[in-house]
This record gives sequence, C-alpha cells and structure tokens, in this order.
Amino acid sequence: MKRLPILVASSAFALAACSDSFLTEQPIDFVGPSNFYNTAADALAATNAAYASFVTLPSPLSNDGYYGRNFFMIVEYPTEVVTNRLSAGNERSVFDNFNPIMNAAHPYLQTVWQSAYAGINRANAVITRVPAIAMDTTLRRRLVGEAKFLRALHYYNLVALFGDVPVRLDETTTLENLQTGRMRADSVYLQIARDLQEAAAVLPERTGYSSNDYGRATRGAARTLHAKALLQAAATGNAPASAVSDAAELLRQVIRSNEYALDANYASLFDGTNERSREMIFSLQHTRVDGAGGRLSQWFAPAPRSGSAVFPGALTHFSVEWPFLQSYHPNDVRRAGTWLLAFQQDGRTVSFPLTLPTVTADRNNLNNGYGGQTGGPVPRKYIDFGAVEGAEGIDYVLLRHADVLLMLAEAVGPTAEGYDAVNAVRTRAGVPALVSSLPAPAFRDSVFVQRRFEFAVEGHGVFDSRRNWNWARARVEANMALTGSTGAGINRAPFTSLVPKLNAAPIGDRWRLYPIPQRAFELNPTLGIRQNPGW
Repeated sequence: MKRLPILVASSAFALAACSDSFLTEQPIDFVGPSNFYNTAADALAATNAAYASFVTLPSPLSNDGYYGRNFFMIVEYPTEVVTNRLSAGNERSVFDNFNPIMNAAHPYLQTVWQSAYAGINRANAVITRVPAIAMDTTLRRRLVGEAKFLRALHYYNLVALFGDVPVRLDETTTLENLQTGRMRADSVYLQIARDLQEAAAVLPERTGYSSNDYGRATRGAARTLHAKALLQAAATGNAPASAVSDAAELLRQVIRSNEYALDANYASLFDGTNERSREMIFSLQHTRVDGAGGRLSQWFAPAPRSGSAVFPGALTHFSVEWPFLQSYHPNDVRRAGTWLLAFQQDGRTVSFPLTLPTVTADRNNLNNGYGGQTGGPVPRKYIDFGAVEGAEGIDYVLLRHADVLLMLAEAVGPTAEGYDAVNAVRTRAGVPALVSSLPAPAFRDSVFVQRRFEFAVEGHGVFDSRRNWNWARARVEANMALTGSTGAGINRAPFTSLVPKLNAAPIGDRWRLYPIPQRAFELNPTLGIRQNPGW
C-alpha cells in the first residue's frame, strides 16, 4: 500500500495532525533535530507528529499495530460483547476465549507496547525541545500541554494494560535511553496525573480553539482523562484513598464548563455525520488519505459467503455475542446504533433476525449475507462505507460526555447525583430510569452494564472489566457457559460460534493484567526477569 512520506520529528507529520484540515500531502526534504526545532511552524509540526502516533508510526510499526486493529482486539475481545468466531487457537481467539496457550510472546502485545512508546517519544520530543523555541508564549505553552496530554494517554494505555512499566520523560535519541526499568503502577499513575494537571492549566476549553484546530486536546479532555486514570488506579489498588473523590470533582468541573452535552442522535456519533458534536471530548481525527485514515472498517465490515463484499477487503473479525445482543432493552437505540443489523448488497437488503433461526430455517438470504465467517451482526460504529482500505475518514471517539456522566455515577455511587448522571444516559438511549434505592454494589454493577451498552467496541472494554473485575468475569463466564450442555444450540448453524467456548474455567486472575511482552525483556535488560503474576 502506498504510504505518505514519514519523517520523525519533522514537518512531515503536519499531514496527519489532529484536525482533518491538516491531513494533506506535502513535499518534504530531510530535516534532522539539529536544524528543525527553530520556529513556531516547527513546533506545530512536531506536535502534529505526536497526534499522528495513533495513526501513522515509523517502520516496522504500522497502523494495524495500534489503533488500526491490535489495540481494539486486545481490549474488546476479552469482554462478553464481541467475538471473532475464529478457531480456538487463533492468535486473536486467545484473547477472546482466555486460552491458556496465550503468553508473553504474543505479537499483538508487542505492537501495542512498542506503538505506545513510539507515541510517547514523539510527545517527549515536543516537551523537551519546544520550550527553547522563540515563539508566542501562549502557543508554546499550549503545544507542550497538548503533548503532555498525548503522553498521558499512551501511559494510561500502558499502565492499565500491563501494570508496572518503564516511564521515559525525555526524548530517546540513543540506545541508552531505552534502558529504563519498570516503574510501579502507582507511580506511573502519579506521572499521568502530573502531566494532565499541567496540561489542563494551559490548554483552552473546546470553544477556545478555532474551527481549523478542532480535535486538539482541550482542558476538558485533560480533566476527563485525569478522572479516568484516577478511577482506574483506585479500582486496581494503585491510588490513595482520595482518588475517587478527586475524580468526581474533576468530572463536575467538566460538566460545569458547559462545553459538552449528550447528543440526541447516538448513532450519528460514529458514522461520520456528526463528528463535531458537543458530546465529543477527544477523538482521533481521520481523513480519506492513504496512510492518514482509520483501518477498522476492514475488520468490522461483513464479509458475505458469496456475492460482492459491502466493503473492499472486509475480513469480519468482530461480531456481537448473541447473549449480549439479546440483553438490550427493546427500545434501546444503542442496539441499532452499535450493530449493523441490516445492509444493502447487490441491490437487496441483508438483515439479521433478532430471534435465533432454527436449524431447518431457510438459509439462502442468511448464508449469502450474514452466513459464513460473519455469523451475526458486526459493529456499525466506525465503518466508512465510502472509503477504501487504509483511507477511512471516520474519527474514533476516545472520550465523550456520556463517559463523564457514567464515570461520575461510578465515583459517587447511589446518590441523587449518581442517579441523575446514569439516568441521563439511559434516557438518551430510550430505556427506563434505573430503579431507585439500589445497594451500592448493585448500583455500581448497573453503571458498568450501561458502560457496556454505551461504549461497545469503542476501546473501553478491558479497562472497564479491570475496574470491576468480579462482575466482568462472571458475565464472561456466564456467556461462555451457554455453549455447553446447558446451552444446547447456542452455536448452531447457520450462525456458528455465537459465543466463544471457554478455555479456562474459571477465568484466572492473571488476566487482570497482560504480560509484559517477551520482546521487551529481550531488548531491555533493565526490566529484569520479573513477569506479571501468573504469566
């Protein structure tokens, strides 16, 4: 596939910046650090390169190694929401079915790890070099604040996925910079908090940016991510007692800013028609330029058994698990907003029945549409039917106002404030208000159920599971049990593998963290030999 020119720490990355308007190919010449960080334009280009770390990474990394595929696979497969329907030992299935053969040598763990650190290094280059550039002081501080937000986001992914990880705060310019030992998770979270506090102090609010700068990190984004990190740290034993109340106050500040609000049209947030909605707090900006767009469509879109595909190169490795699909309230608009229940192919409508067909049912329409490898509804979110592979224009939503409300409910529990927050999300979805006077544990579990419905396939799955581990593990085990003797027919034809078969009963606590990638130990002896528990 043709790629746009890539040059780390140079103006080349202006083509993949945080706003769609920046994503335009420009001719470049070689520029090294010694003659690059001199002007405000250089500072802006370097910051844009840091945003591009979610989309375009230096060889041998690629889009697929991070937010183009692998990140979503390791974060969403282990939930009760989606399955890949592949063989039990497939490299993707080991996350889906908690297969004991999963180990630290898995390539997806390595690419996510390596991609995150590549993004951190770009952010570090901005944080290290831009302060010395003679330029407008306000702009300089803002760009450094944006880089600190992006660095914190990468470190949040790393610590929440892997626990204790190396922390590098300076640009890596030699091999010696890479030799950094693991920092305890609680200290990593403290560094994340420090970055986000400093970012929030200098970043504008959403309305403080011009329209051409839409998509850059804002004060609201920094506070929202800070609250999320505090809740993650508190739930995993890596934060002081005040973390939950501190998170609640940060979320109240975001709400009081009046910068964000729930959008009346849930589905429009993910189909490319409403990407500047007031609900959006931070999104990865994509454009239909080869190498600067998303890559999830080919993994989400249906790949029919016969006839033409509705998306070029569709591979269909994400499908809804049948029990989860059936658990939606009948009036819940999020079901149709999340899952592709029907689509047009070759002049006809292919639709998925919401009642499981019998073995003797007429399968002609199903086998030519949702049959074969697909086997059931795939995500509707993020499929760009007007794009070609590698040039998808739909933005990926990382933070939005519904997250603020549900995190606030999680933080304050079954109070009037907590009920108001969760019921605002439920009302927008078209489902009844949450029953009043729930005990605190039941209220918390109800909030996390809403998170499953609200944020399915948006990259929150494993993070949410680890914040409420026993609840999440029980739901996954219950779904997987349906493939056994008590669930006769749950995986029957024409839809096979509607739920992955459990390979570890019960699911062990080792899955509360992923193993540190084996390759990381090989490249960095200062990590020692200590692996995460159970791996």
